[in-house]
Amino acid sequence: MAGSRTRRPEASFQIAQVDGADASDLFVHAIPAPAASDDRAQFQSMAQNALQGLRALGAVPADVAAGWVYLRRQPSWSVRHELAAAWNQPDAERLPLSFLIQPPATGGCFCEMQIHASRPRSDRCSVVWKGSLPGPLCTTVLRAGARHLRVLSLVPRLDVLGDAPLADLAYEMFALASHALTDRGLSIHDGVRTWIYLRDIERDYEAFNQGRRRFFQDAGMVRFPASTGIEAALADSDSPLAMDLYVVGSGGEAAIDAMDAAPMGEARAYGSFFSRGALLREPGEQLAFLSGTASIDLRGRIVAPGDAKGQLRCMFANAAGVLGQAGLGLADAVSATAYLKRPALLADFRGAAQAAGLPASVPTAVVVADICRPEWLCEIELVAGRAIAASAYNTP
Repeated sequence: MAGSRTRRPEASFQIAQVDGADASDLFVHAIPAPAASDDRAQFQSMAQNALQGLRALGAVPADVAAGWVYLRRQPSWSVRHELAAAWNQPDAERLPLSFLIQPPATGGCFCEMQIHASRPRSDRCSVVWKGSLPGPLCTTVLRAGARHLRVLSLVPRLDVLGDAPLADLAYEMFALASHALTDRGLSIHDGVRTWIYLRDIERDYEAFNQGRRRFFQDAGMVRFPASTGIEAALADSDSPLAMDLYVVGSGGEAAIDAMDAAPMGEARAYGSFFSRGALLREPGEQLAFLSGTASIDLRGRIVAPGDAKGQLRCMFANAAGVLGQAGLGLADAVSATAYLKRPALLADFRGAAQAAGLPASVPTAVVVADICRPEWLCEIELVAGRAIAASAYNTP
């Protein structure tokens, strides 16, 4: 059975959930109401719509494990404190969301939000714990004996490294993540997925890859996490790069596998150390985290250069091909974020999504961003999930 989804256009939110034996994974996408006017009013409207989406799933802001807010521009007011006030949360600095300068593709829209929340279904799942250790913003959930940890808005120590080359900054960022995980009893080898944000991706992506590759080689990585590398900047930050990270510790009843590259070939073949997707299996459910996926062939070549519709068709075919290796499809999607090089491609994206079989009810954010190769016009990442029978689940 696929995850359930609901579209509420009048409330400007979409929701989806996948129910496992011990926990429900909840997904919300929210946008401002059409009547909201200025940036602040739009942000407040989006925050209230996200709150309605959580409530429709039987959840509250305390259940949010990770979230992303996409902003058209840097506001003069604190988005973090504005959201804390809207959600009646006492500690704005512990809100587990990354706020990104990454414009929504819909004209006139100042902001969009994506949320991944967790709700217990048995006493083998904890609530979301924000933690008190010093260091980066983190959340932890204990599920079926495994620790699910999110590290959000992590940046390298610019005050220490100064004008170091970006490859060294990338290495430092992964080292900081590794130290934060070690402090919490986990390891960089437990990584499920990363999100990489580069302020100038066309200039810096190759240097970032050098730093990531060197760190993973030094760490002796065997299984690489799924990943998206995209142009974005953290709000209220001058850092040229940042990262979000999702890890699930070993020792419990969770199993993580790299997904087959299917029609694209392995990214490592051209020097990018990430897997095309990560499959997380727990009692009663499986979730597939698809890496940022574009129009690429088995040899790493761009498909349909200059042809937006051709690239969109190939992008969705590649996404479906990776999901198919896990017995899933686009119909099983419960969350998606699409990156378009130009806002004018939004109508083409929607048409291609419908033709490919991505349900319109899937919580989907569409933003404008440059992609790691200048010729690419589109990229998509998504989460697909399905409840599975307990008899079908086996840990390695």
